Amino acid sequence: MLSHSHIDEINLRARQISLQSKENALLLSEQACQLAIQAEYHLGYAQGLLNHARALAQDPFFEDSFEEAIALMRHSLMLGEEHGFQPHIVDCLQEIAGAYYCQCEYDLALQYWSYCLDLSLNLSDDDAYIQANIGIGQIYFSHDDFVAALEHHRQAAEYIPRIKNDKLIVSLLINLGGDYLSLLQYDEALKVLQDGLLHAKKIDHLEYISETLCLIGQAQWALGQLELAQCSLLSALKINKKLKNQWCLASNYLALGKISLAVRDDLLASKYLKQGLLHAQRRNAANLVFQFEELIAKLAELNGDFKLALAYFKRFHLGQQAVKNQLSPYKLQAMKMQLEMESARLENADLRRQRASQHREIQRVERLASYDGLTGILNRRGLEEQGCELFQRQRINQQSLSVLMIDVDHFKRVNDGCGHPVGDKVLRQIAALLKSGCRQDDLVGRYGGEEFVVLLPNHEGVAAIEVGERLRGLVAAWIWSRIHPELKITISVGIASIVDDASLEALLNRSDQCLYQAKQQGRNRVVV
Repeated sequence: MLSHSHIDEINLRARQISLQSKENALLLSEQACQLAIQAEYHLGYAQGLLNHARALAQDPFFEDSFEEAIALMRHSLMLGEEHGFQPHIVDCLQEIAGAYYCQCEYDLALQYWSYCLDLSLNLSDDDAYIQANIGIGQIYFSHDDFVAALEHHRQAAEYIPRIKNDKLIVSLLINLGGDYLSLLQYDEALKVLQDGLLHAKKIDHLEYISETLCLIGQAQWALGQLELAQCSLLSALKINKKLKNQWCLASNYLALGKISLAVRDDLLASKYLKQGLLHAQRRNAANLVFQFEELIAKLAELNGDFKLALAYFKRFHLGQQAVKNQLSPYKLQAMKMQLEMESARLENADLRRQRASQHREIQRVERLASYDGLTGILNRRGLEEQGCELFQRQRINQQSLSVLMIDVDHFKRVNDGCGHPVGDKVLRQIAALLKSGCRQDDLVGRYGGEEFVVLLPNHEGVAAIEVGERLRGLVAAWIWSRIHPELKITISVGIASIVDDASLEALLNRSDQCLYQAKQQGRNRVVV
């Protein structure tokens, strides 16, 4: 019998090296998953999936692997909820929220961090409570509400004496320093950040060292310490180039660009801003991209290139608006009030334990009933329940509805030739691709085996075909060699729209007939 502790050691190592070596972390997490399956060790398997997702998230071009990483995180979260692994659930929530935050999907990030904050109060988990407050504060910060950001980070700082997690302490000090910096409280910012730098050096965390140095440089510049500021920022840049962290590189170049622009070193400012913009675009960091565009516009204006300045100012305003629209101030305020009410209500220990137990049971039952355990999307039951409601609503309102019945071509060959673990990864990735290619209101689910169904409200004819072709193209174009060197996956799609169908079942049957035709005609095609 394989030792659970041995699998735990592999997972721990995978987590520790995910920042330094993505490839080795992926290999270790794969090994942990395989051994956990053999040992029937559910927690080890869930942790292996999460470590695999963490490693994918360290990809310099994270947007390319974002959907795959999120699918793995959600699957790991589902396993944690199913088996009641509370600390693991907290880990998953933090990772999912952080991933959405990095993609500037603040609404979703807030949902997961709020859930994590609620759970941390239930579990009396101080580390998780601090992490969730840091994350929520970062969302306020991204919306320029620095006072609210500082409030959340100060609230988290009250718990520092209770914890022994140096990494978490550094993270909190960095965020506090950033808050003070944005509020123009430079002396306080420098004091907090220098304390954070000492902690970062103590644990030899290069990413935190570089991030702290970058903020220290900005505080020093604001205090008129030009030489010290340049030294701090260039030291941070040296570390960031070594780490190849796109986000930190972009932030670093942004600070250097601002300083160079302020002293009218236009050539150096142009160099820093162009390099930084490239890193921000690679990381898909919209909130950084529009800041670079604003500075490039200002630089062009100073140099008399008004046409270029206008073009970048337009990009800046559009990008800024897109980020701000992610989450309205009213929703933030409502969430803040909700969190305060929850904190007060959960002070009662008995009620806290009772609510935690009820919450876990509700989550477990709902997921088991309506969601597919492998892919994390709706299962057949969930599709039929939600699909029937959608079908009736569309018919009553005399609105269109199309069904896409999707089958993975030659999937049996994948399982027979590459093994079932590879087949499971293929199904998870296809689910992620289908979700990424659909709208929020579309229903996406696994109908059974290698069959998927997508319900498209208010789509028919050409519009439905365009969606089908887009999904088919997404699957065909994805780099399947990431999972296995011999893989090349395609899908066949059958489409049917409401005509005089009496039920969702009738509509599904017609789409299934079109799918049959697609397979008969050679697969990897869409048939209506």
